[in-house]
Amino acid sequence: MSSNRYRQLLKLIRYGLGVAALAWIIQQAAWGRVVETIGGMNRIAVTVILVLTVLEVLSRFAMWHVLLNALRRTPFSTAARATLTVSFVNQVIPSRVSGRSLAPVVLRQYTRYDWSELVPVAGFHTALYAVLNGAVALFGLALFASSFSKGLLIAVSVSAALYLVVGPSILLMGIRLEGAGRVAVTARNRVGVERIPLVGSFADRFFGALPNFGADAADTFERLATDYSTIALYASGWTFAMMVVPGVRTWLLLDAAGVGFSSPVLLPVALITAYTVTLLPLTPGGVGVAEASATLVLAALGVPAAVAAPTILIDRFLGVYLPAFAGWVPAMRLDVSSVLSDQE
Repeated sequence: MSSNRYRQLLKLIRYGLGVAALAWIIQQAAWGRVVETIGGMNRIAVTVILVLTVLEVLSRFAMWHVLLNALRRTPFSTAARATLTVSFVNQVIPSRVSGRSLAPVVLRQYTRYDWSELVPVAGFHTALYAVLNGAVALFGLALFASSFSKGLLIAVSVSAALYLVVGPSILLMGIRLEGAGRVAVTARNRVGVERIPLVGSFADRFFGALPNFGADAADTFERLATDYSTIALYASGWTFAMMVVPGVRTWLLLDAAGVGFSSPVLLPVALITAYTVTLLPLTPGGVGVAEASATLVLAALGVPAAVAAPTILIDRFLGVYLPAFAGWVPAMRLDVSSVLSDQE
């Protein structure tokens, strides 16, 4: 089978898996009850959900903004456009890490900062995100593992372990960007990154266009890694956007359906634990798989699947898919060829 046919087959399998997972969730949901529940929701609860969703998006913008601002004063709107674009890309590339690997290109278009600044910023963002996700997911496993089925336990454990490998690895490599750059060039020349499924041709062009990173990039990464106020601000934004808002939103939806959760304060931990499977390159953006995993986690923790399935769909739509859809506009304006050819 040719390389091109293999890539096409792999893409079809991933999209098919996502569609199948979504179909399973839709079949699980008691939609009549859902419509009735949403229609009868207290206006205050609806207002709280909408306001929190807006604040969640702003917090996601702030996560990029605090890192860029640590280097030089950057408009908040720049971080907003970059966040929306990366969110959109994450929904068409089968892994969060893969999607974030394009962040330097996105940031380059909006800021025109030097590559030796943008690559460390993007790498540090990915590292912090991975470490925080992995740590919370590991905590969730310690709390809920006994309630999970064997298959769910394996999927979540592998995902959490990968996060805890990816994050620290990037942190360790960050201060050695000069050496990492030589490794990347060697890999491109000897291994041939163009043969990587799905993103090979782009990766080849990307690594070929990047300048050689030296001490400046390593210094930038080290400066970020020792800027504890910036790390604290990033962690605060991550906690609010990834835990507080989804947790409160899901609790309000469950409460409206007349279903409780054994320990509401642990609901954000359960959601992070469930959504961690999006790191695995199974479907584009984890679509379907994330919802299926979260439905199974909530069901294992006592929430009826008929209620858990639509609740998770609503949470994912508001927190992930709606911002990603909004990112379609700036993503369509992304001129990759111009960015990669601009070596100023």
